[in-house]
Amino acid sequence: MPYDDSTRQTPPIYLVMESNLLIAEDICGALQAYGACQVIRITHPDELTQMVDSEQPITAAFLEMRYDQVLHMGLTESFLLRGARIVLTVGEGDEVAVQDHGWAMLVRPFTEEMIHAALQSSVREA
Repeated sequence: MPYDDSTRQTPPIYLVMESNLLIAEDICGALQAYGACQVIRITHPDELTQMVDSEQPITAAFLEMRYDQVLHMGLTESFLLRGARIVLTVGEGDEVAVQDHGWAMLVRPFTEEMIHAALQSSVREA
């Protein structure tokens, strides 16, 4: 279901964790070009704990993390409880495991169209 479906009460909230400013700006710009939304940008995994501890719903989280790093942090369940779907932007060797887990993978270098495609595959159907 697209984010702007009439059943949604508020625009989607996207979390972008990316250490490279140019890549982060590309992702944020592509998300904003997709439609009305709120984009929260962070640069370090330590900030993820604060995000998942908040009551704020997250539609999708674009994370510069490998599959094993996300699992090691133990935040997967917290993201799912917040309604977030996970899109990893590094660790393409883990792509099969990522997809088996129901997440999306953006293989670098990625384009705006690839970001939109990952978003489509990551938006939970109602």
